[in-house]
Amino acid sequence: MPFRHMLIRLVVFVAVSHLFFSAHAGEQTDIVLGQSAPLSGSFSEMGETYRDGAQIYFEKINKEGGVNGRRIRLITLDDGYDAKRAQVNTKELIEQHQALALFGHMFTNTVFASLPLATAAGVPYVGPYAGNETLYAGPVNHILFMTRASYSTELDALLRHVQAMGLTRVALARYDSPGGAILQKDLEEKLKAIKLAPVGVATMQLNSTQPADVVLKIIKMHPQAILLGVSGDDAVAFVRQFNQSADKFPVQFLARSLIGGHQLVVKLGSESRGIVISQVAPSPFNGETHIAREYQAALKAANAAGRKLVASYIGFDGYIAAKVMVEGLRRAGPNPGRPALVKALETMHHWDAGDFIVDYDENNHTGSKFVTVTVIGAGGHYIE
Repeated sequence: MPFRHMLIRLVVFVAVSHLFFSAHAGEQTDIVLGQSAPLSGSFSEMGETYRDGAQIYFEKINKEGGVNGRRIRLITLDDGYDAKRAQVNTKELIEQHQALALFGHMFTNTVFASLPLATAAGVPYVGPYAGNETLYAGPVNHILFMTRASYSTELDALLRHVQAMGLTRVALARYDSPGGAILQKDLEEKLKAIKLAPVGVATMQLNSTQPADVVLKIIKMHPQAILLGVSGDDAVAFVRQFNQSADKFPVQFLARSLIGGHQLVVKLGSESRGIVISQVAPSPFNGETHIAREYQAALKAANAAGRKLVASYIGFDGYIAAKVMVEGLRRAGPNPGRPALVKALETMHHWDAGDFIVDYDENNHTGSKFVTVTVIGAGGHYIE
């Protein structure tokens, strides 16, 4: 055989071998998930807690050998709850980091800003910490998979509690934002259905650490109950300012799960007692559900390794979302692409995550409708 032909065959053999071994090596690379979350600003504690709740589940799975032999790597970029930063982060996660899926993006404005990018790119968008009704209503977005009940479903539960207490004068403190306006409209419609009307609405800006004007406006309405449509440090500042007002009077504070109950307990102390909060997961504290016991064990293992994490509802939400994500990855096979992951998630019909049901199919990406109502009791303990 002429030397030139032998050389050509050798080059072809080396190239084919490289492609073969590269392909098989690629099957063992990490599964990259991308998250944009507020790791700075008023919602930083909530962003870190949701991420950490998910991360301890991913770490647990990695220690057990990964998903179909592959480790999970979660890349979290800080958006400070800024919509434009969330868009930049999402593009980076999709284009530079080649994330198989986006996981755990947080809050309404940033989710609304980033979801269209994921939809256009066909990237699965799983477990966002958001609950605006538009994410649930209308035609199914084929790449969006929710893991928590909607804010509207939470509001229904809170208003049933208001009725049970015999309260009729309800005021709303909300953000001056599209999400805040949607909350106001939803509240007004639900109150009208039970033959009530809000006594008034006051709006505040994000990062309002001194909301004295908003508090004064609310006080002049003389409500029996105040629905807090603000979260994180903003909610802490509002409650503290209300309690410091010379004109304050007994009032029932109510809030949806996104307020960040743990943050209220830690920063308000005894002032948080009596606040009513709807939750979209069973208790992470009492161990009555299998998934809560799993969560507690994972926390214990993480803290034994040097972490300093405490049980919380938002951390538990992150843990549940991560478990859903992993089950979808398992069903997608050893080397899944994005369309395969979408199809795999849609096979999770009435899937039991551990006394917590998640339900998807091709026409339903809602995931869960679970809602319960809790009250912060003495010592920061939650009463259901």
